[in-house]
Amino acid sequence: MIRKQFLLNSGMLFLVAFLFGCGETAPPVASKPAPTTAAKVVPAAPAVVPALPAEEIVSPEVLVKKEDPAALFQYNPEGRRDPFKSIIIAIGKRSASENLPPLQRKELSEMKVIGIVWGGFGHGAVIQTQDGKGYPVRKGTRIGMNNGVISQITNKEVVIEEKYLDIFGETKVRNVVMELHPQKEGLE
Repeated sequence: MIRKQFLLNSGMLFLVAFLFGCGETAPPVASKPAPTTAAKVVPAAPAVVPALPAEEIVSPEVLVKKEDPAALFQYNPEGRRDPFKSIIIAIGKRSASENLPPLQRKELSEMKVIGIVWGGFGHGAVIQTQDGKGYPVRKGTRIGMNNGVISQITNKEVVIEEKYLDIFGETKVRNVVMELHPQKEGLE
């Protein structure tokens, strides 16, 4: 019984001393001085901070003002391109590993016209690849790795239309002419 009363009294005394303390305000917190390059560093004496009255006790959360970073900056994507989307537009070129006809697996520079036929059915041509194989083609046949389409076959040449994107992102059309008998340089 006496022990309970002793504990209760000492607890109340500690609480009163803690809440009322000396009544002085706390000195301003000084920043740490920069370490010197001297060989001996003497530790500073610990500062004694008097206790604050109950009305002046402030929690550490109030002293440090935490601002929400999301409130400081908000991204508005309107009028801007997607930063995760590639700026290089890779259309037109397809890999040779896909299941494509042989004429679409080769570049146009690797092919040559070896024959043109015409009659009541229109014009047709035979295109030879570098491996020596010949393939019959007509108007509308897809040819080349850039999705070229044969647009015209005449008695002397085959015209291929290729669509491509220029550096500004605009679709352009390029006509590639493959002649049956290309002129040799230096000969008339």
